[in-house]
Order: sequence, then C-alpha cells, then structure tokens
Amino acid sequence: MEPYQIREDFIRYGVRKEAKKNQYLFDPSREGCDNICFLDEGIAALTRINDDGEEHIYLYFGEKRLIGFANALVKHFPYDWQRYITPSPFWITAKTNCIYYSMREKQFETMMDSSPYFTQCVLGATTLNYLELVNKIQWMMDGDKTAQFCKWLLTYCIRKQGKSMIPKAFSFVEVANYLGMHPVTVSRIARKLRETGILARVDGCLIIQDEEKLRAMTMLQNGCSK
Repeated sequence: MEPYQIREDFIRYGVRKEAKKNQYLFDPSREGCDNICFLDEGIAALTRINDDGEEHIYLYFGEKRLIGFANALVKHFPYDWQRYITPSPFWITAKTNCIYYSMREKQFETMMDSSPYFTQCVLGATTLNYLELVNKIQWMMDGDKTAQFCKWLLTYCIRKQGKSMIPKAFSFVEVANYLGMHPVTVSRIARKLRETGILARVDGCLIIQDEEKLRAMTMLQNGCSK
C-alpha cells in the first residue's frame, strides 16, 4: 500500500493554479478568499504590510507545503480564541513563480472530519510552521550568524535539475532582514562558504555543492562571522 500523500487529495478536490512572482496566493482583502492551498512548486512567504507600507516576512514556505489553513482551523475547532489572540490579517505572497492547488474551505473541513490521514498531515504542517517560527526567534536572539544562514539555506533551497539551489529572487538584503542581520554580514558569510566549496554561484543562483558540510556548519557555536 502506497503511503498517503495529501497532495493527491488537493489534486482530486482542488483547482490547479499558478502565481507569478509577487502575486498573492492568499489575500484577505479579496472577498471570498477562504481557500487552503498546497504549494507544489516554488517558494512563497507569509507576509504583512506595516503602517509604513513596508512588507514584513514572517515565514517562508518551500515546495510541497500546506499553506493558508490557519483561519480554517480556527473556524473548525470550537475554542474561545478571542480570549487569547485576535486574528490579524496576513498575506501569502509568491516569492518565485509558483504552482499550487487550491481547495475550498468547505471541502477542507469535510476532509478533516472524514480522513484521519488528511488531519494528520494538517497537524504535521501546523507543527512544522510552529517549529520554524520558534527556530527563527532563537536564531535572531542568540544564534551564531553563520549557523543561522546555513540553516536558512538548507530550509529554503529548492531542487532543480538535480541540484539544491536558492532562487535568484532572494537578495542578501531580504535574507538579512528575515534573519535580523546586516546585509554585509550575510554577503561575507556567503563568500566564505563559496571559498570553502560549500556554495557556488551559477547564473545568479546560489548552488549548494556540499550539503553534508553545510549541515555541519549549522552546529557551529562560534562561527566565522563573529
């Protein structure tokens, strides 16, 4: 028996869509925007626009991720959410060209009630989001800068043509803002990783050439950036 894949249910009950870079996969200002998505290809970001009109990125989503389901879970499970948290509007933006499957909220609720495997995958996605947010906070508060950047590379790289790479869409400025660093620091760490052969730059993309060494770098306590 083949292991369950939530992607198959999104293909069966959802609608295949495409989003160009900087387009919204989820936009709360659009009427009737209650769909849950499975990101099949590309990278998206959980974002919010601050009072100055600047985009702030809270979390990136890589390929094969379930996204945009928080509001549906709030409605699905009986709980006095208002006592603890006031839901804030958020957007999910395509950072690269994306292909995704969009499922209506009612169908999502039906699947949650009828399929324990589906619910298990939703719980897994919720846990993954939580751990990544906690890790990000830890990185920014007291993590080694080299280790932080290496973890980011491993978490948000994509597989393309047999290689693990960071798309051109990501600038050192954006990565630095996300990690709470200065862009010069990120650039310096990337240069040292290239000098050691762990990274390479090909056609404007960062290519991970030695994933084993990169993983070892995530364990640093006192990295080369200090």
